[in-house]
Formats: sequence, structure tokens, C-alpha cells
Amino acid sequence: MSRRREEAKVDLGLTNFETEKKIDDAVSREELRRQKKERAKQILEKEPSYRLIKGISKLFDKYFVDGVLGFIFPEIGDILSGALALPFLYVSLVKIKSIPLTLAVLYNTLLDCLIGLIPWVGDLMDFFHRSYAKNYALIVGYVEDDEAIIKKVNREAVKSAIGIIVFAVACFFLFRAVYIAISTFYGVLGCK
Repeated sequence: MSRRREEAKVDLGLTNFETEKKIDDAVSREELRRQKKERAKQILEKEPSYRLIKGISKLFDKYFVDGVLGFIFPEIGDILSGALALPFLYVSLVKIKSIPLTLAVLYNTLLDCLIGLIPWVGDLMDFFHRSYAKNYALIVGYVEDDEAIIKKVNREAVKSAIGIIVFAVACFFLFRAVYIAISTFYGVLGCK
């Protein structure tokens, strides 16, 4: 490097020592962040709720228990499927404390429930739409600090929120239509 450039850097306060110190500080901060994240990961992996979601994912999606239950006991399978999503929501919201991750988990769960509501086709789709495995992969990716998963979840947080709102509105109108149909049916029969 030329002498004039070196003098200009010194005049501007951009000496190699200061630059190296800034780089060293940044590396130290990143290492501390990584160590903190690793400790949190180890603690989380020992939690019963984390082990539970791993087991649910494996049993219901890898061994197709979700799809089999849907065929044998359609209503019970759907109710159980929704109830078994609660540990995933708990881990994402309470243990990991991530709103975007919780939205993604809730969206996958509601989509699975919506698919499961379609008679026969929904039960068949449970063999292919593996929401527990998807939710578990998202949670593991978050815990392991997987940049691709974190970016995907953050990027799709708005889509998930909109999907949840649409699903809630659709459920409201569906329940309202069923209520009106039942009320009308009882009204025709003269029952009160």
C-alpha cells in the first residue's frame, strides 16, 4: 500500500489495529451468541415437551398413525390430531419464544385439520401431508439456528397469519351455517 494511503488511514482513524480490534470484538460477540444458543439448545432438548414432540412426530407421521386413525376413527382421529398439536405450539411459543415460528406451527396444524375435514380424501391426505414432521423440522431448525429455516419462517410469518385469519373466518361461517341449518330443521319440525 502506498505511503499516502497509510497516512490517510491514520488521519481518518482507520489503523489496522482498530480494524482488527473491531473484527475481534465481532468474532467474540458471535462466539458468545453461539455458546448461549448451544446451552439453550441443550437445555431444551432435555425438556419433556421437546422429547414429546419428537415422539409424536415420529409415531404419527413416520409410522403413519395419523392416517390410520383417520380411516378407522375419523372424528376421533381429527380431534386427537388437533390435540397433539398443542405440545408443538407450547414449545414454539413458551420454550423458544418465537411468534413467527408459532404462527408457522399453527398454520401447518390448521391446514392439517382442514385437510382432515374432507371425508375420505382428507384421511388419505394424512398419509402425505405430515404436519407433525413439518412442525418438528421447523422447531429443530430454530433450535439448531438453521439460517434457511429461520429465514423461511420469518418470510412466511405474514402468510401464516393471513392463513390463520382466513381459516378462523371460514370456521365461523361454517359453524354459523350449520347452526342456521339445525335451527331451521328444528323450526320445521315444530321443536323449540
